[in-house]
Amino acid sequence: MPWAAPLLLVAPLAVFCMIAVGVRSRRAVANTTLGGLLVTAGGYALCAWALAPKTTPYEVAYDWLNLSLAYSGPSQFQTFIAQVGIHLSHPTLLLVGACLAIGVAVAVWSRAGARGEPAPARYYGLMTLLVFAAIGASVSTDLAELYTFWGLAGVSTYLLLTHLFADERSTRAARLALAVPAVADLALLAGIAILWSRYGVIRFDALVPVLNNTPGAGPKALTVASLLVFAGAAGRAGFFPLQGWVTGVAETPPGAQAAAQGLWTVIVIGLLYKMLPVLVSAGTLPVRAMAITCAISAVGVPLLGLAGRDARRVAACAGIGLTALALLALFRPASVALALTAACAVALVRSGLVLATAGLVTGMRTADLKEMGDGWNRMRSSALGLLLSVVALAGLAAGVGGGSLRPQWIAVYGAAIGLSALAAFRLYFSAAHGVLPRRRGFDPNRVRQVPGSMSAPVLYCFVLAAALVGAEFSARWLNFIDGRPHSIEPFAALAWLGAAAVGVLLAAVLYWRAPELGTRLTGVATTLWAGVLGLGALLGGRFLAAPSIRLAEEMEDTGLLRGESVVGDAIERAAGLARMPARVLIPLLAGLAVVVAALLAVFAPGVHS
Repeated sequence: MPWAAPLLLVAPLAVFCMIAVGVRSRRAVANTTLGGLLVTAGGYALCAWALAPKTTPYEVAYDWLNLSLAYSGPSQFQTFIAQVGIHLSHPTLLLVGACLAIGVAVAVWSRAGARGEPAPARYYGLMTLLVFAAIGASVSTDLAELYTFWGLAGVSTYLLLTHLFADERSTRAARLALAVPAVADLALLAGIAILWSRYGVIRFDALVPVLNNTPGAGPKALTVASLLVFAGAAGRAGFFPLQGWVTGVAETPPGAQAAAQGLWTVIVIGLLYKMLPVLVSAGTLPVRAMAITCAISAVGVPLLGLAGRDARRVAACAGIGLTALALLALFRPASVALALTAACAVALVRSGLVLATAGLVTGMRTADLKEMGDGWNRMRSSALGLLLSVVALAGLAAGVGGGSLRPQWIAVYGAAIGLSALAAFRLYFSAAHGVLPRRRGFDPNRVRQVPGSMSAPVLYCFVLAAALVGAEFSARWLNFIDGRPHSIEPFAALAWLGAAAVGVLLAAVLYWRAPELGTRLTGVATTLWAGVLGLGALLGGRFLAAPSIRLAEEMEDTGLLRGESVVGDAIERAAGLARMPARVLIPLLAGLAVVVAALLAVFAPGVHS
């Protein structure tokens, strides 16, 4: 453990440094990346073997920032100490394992799937850096360390999604990954700053005991900080209305999308799990607001996926809906272990779903579901991977629902599960069993199966996700994760499976047996959503953009001209003073200096006390 735990961070960081310094050829950089991830997995296996029989976590910390801020006042504000800490427990091991599994799957898929992309060193290096940041955020011990890795993950995500900077469409879409989540990152930073300014503590284990007994720190500050922290997590998870940075980057490399969607799911659930005692201590109002936000995204984002025809965006919308359901379960007191397990399974399934969809899009040379079809006969392994992924999504949706819920939450869970299953299976039925039309420059008879190295990672993600789905119904596993007794409610699970089955049947009817009806309904939904977006753009232009532009024009036409004239007059007067004779200028400056010295002497501390 003393050397295996640091290996979780040292190995991926060393691989990134090696790639950045000298590894350049495609095969060498792919092998180096995969080898570094496997070495990290070896250290992870040793840590898991050592911690499995124990109930106490393992923690080690190294000081990297120690600042003296003051010599008086409360002791917690006199120094600021930030550490590079590693906290390993059963939940943390689950998060780190999900990060490594996603990294290995994307690295293996990229050996064939990213073969034609330029600059392989940049691609693999940034992917390794993203895995390193995700692991670091998962094992962090304080807010400063977590936000450092959070920011590093954000930068590496943006650079990875803009990997093909020569492609204008890809770069334009990937700018969303910088602009949209930046608001969420600033909200998280503001929440951390409020917690530090009120309590003077940034360690997770030391923050909880001082929440209710620190003078000057009231419930309002804690409520605002909790909402800001959740806003940061929701923005990075792609919750409504910030889902654009996930759904709008469909033109970017599939491997980058799979890594970003899967790893950010793990990072977000890790943040909320570590901050859960703080969020709950803020009271019922912020917790209710967080739950409502998750519910809106769980229902609304899959519904938006039904209003589009881009297969990659439909897959992203279904994944966001399942992520929101998993986070919604986190706010139920007895479902923390269930939410962690479900979130890690969702991360694996989202990565596998993106990779499976990318294989079908590559083979059929289009992402339009109306122009995709017959994948089961022409691309059997890719269609099978897609089927297994959407089945895992449906199983996950049924697993996160629990019993003893209020009627309104039963309706929310039922609608979210049904819509997620409908969106996911719409993708499968359209791509695998629809009619593949002949179009200009495309012959359906020339569609070929993708290489096996691109199909195997999808199956690998499904196997791991299926194992976690089965673990959701195991009381022993849930007890192993959080150390609390759990009871399984089989009838509630069957009821939620029924909600998922309704979504599957509806997708089969609309997009397999009656595709004309499904296409017509999708067109109506697309038109309605386009109208809503157009109305929003019109109102925004009328009440926000137009007044701002008018204000800027007034400033440029009137204010700027007046300011320039005032400055010009001042410069002319100063030049006139400079041209004054010395016999007049020297006494004037001397008198001004005497006046300034007298004012400083009178108002200086100690003169009139």
